[in-house]
Amino acid sequence: MSEKLRYPKREYNALSLFSGGGGLDLGAEAAGFTTRVCIDNDKACCETLETNKDFPRGSEKHFLAKAKILCRDIQHLSAKEILANANIEKSEIDLIYGGPPCQAFSIFGRRKGMEDPRGPLLLDYVRIVHDLQPKVFVLENVPGLETVGGGKIYNDLVDLLKKETNGGKFDVKPFVSDVCDYGVPQRRKRIIIIGSRLEVPITIPPSTHGPRENIGTYVGDILPYNTVGDALKGLPQVNSDKVPNHKTRTHSERIKQRYAQLAFGERDSKTRINKLDPNKPSFTIIVGSEHGGGKGHVHPYEAREVTPRESARIQTFPDDWSFSGSKRNVIRQVGNAVPPVFAAQLFAHILKKQFREKNVPDVDDLFRILGQEHLKH
Repeated sequence: MSEKLRYPKREYNALSLFSGGGGLDLGAEAAGFTTRVCIDNDKACCETLETNKDFPRGSEKHFLAKAKILCRDIQHLSAKEILANANIEKSEIDLIYGGPPCQAFSIFGRRKGMEDPRGPLLLDYVRIVHDLQPKVFVLENVPGLETVGGGKIYNDLVDLLKKETNGGKFDVKPFVSDVCDYGVPQRRKRIIIIGSRLEVPITIPPSTHGPRENIGTYVGDILPYNTVGDALKGLPQVNSDKVPNHKTRTHSERIKQRYAQLAFGERDSKTRINKLDPNKPSFTIIVGSEHGGGKGHVHPYEAREVTPRESARIQTFPDDWSFSGSKRNVIRQVGNAVPPVFAAQLFAHILKKQFREKNVPDVDDLFRILGQEHLKH
């Protein structure tokens, strides 16, 4: 751990699109960006962001202290309105980041792509990036985006992002990452598309964690994967009020008996969810939809599904980051999110490599800022 937390001496202004429950936002702010506006059309997500806005984490960081939470449909927002709410000039935008809804492209959905009403929101992301011309943008989505529609949607998207508009052109680099390679106790692959106008080669953040049996084969200080056991360490008893969103579902005795008999990693035949292995990273947290689904995985030691807080631990949210809304909405916010620990390492890497910023928190600092000391080996 660094003796003194390093943060940039100037403000790097960021705009957040499709903010959801705040996973990318936490990562960007932990790394050293100052988010000026967060936009989402879901009222519960906006309430989550407002509830946690400017809430101190120790004495080092107040998250989203300068962000305006804008609860609007992005399809009906102009770039001019976004800029007015951010209260900065166009030339001051360093970063735009966001993850347009991924259900249209996810293997867990029906993969309707642009035929899904949420699919065209990708084009709104492109529109705003082209209109506002940030120095760098980050777009996050599911790997299924690459293959839906035979790959045409993905290829067209990348071509659109590269297209010269409004006097600017982005160098664009897509890559797929598994967040467990960055210390997140969960297997979760995501496609990241970075665009930059800074004429600096775009590079991928180096992995910090790897399989325990292969640690010796890596070059550098690679740590073993964090596991479910690491993630759940130190949490209070279920249904405790010491941390928010830590209430469990009520299960029948029949379900409890089935869950108790499952081996680690085994799938329940009825609910189609898996029992977590405490010695491995979690399966991907599943979001579900407005109509249901999104059940947590089965707890490794107790005959029940994990609570939203336990899922949030697996997603690397701080324990005091409180999610608003109905139980179903909370599960969706947690499951939709980019794990903050992964996002923080991505944005710190962008600050260092794209902006050539020297005062950036190191990996140990990022874990500490995000309240993930229980994951540090």
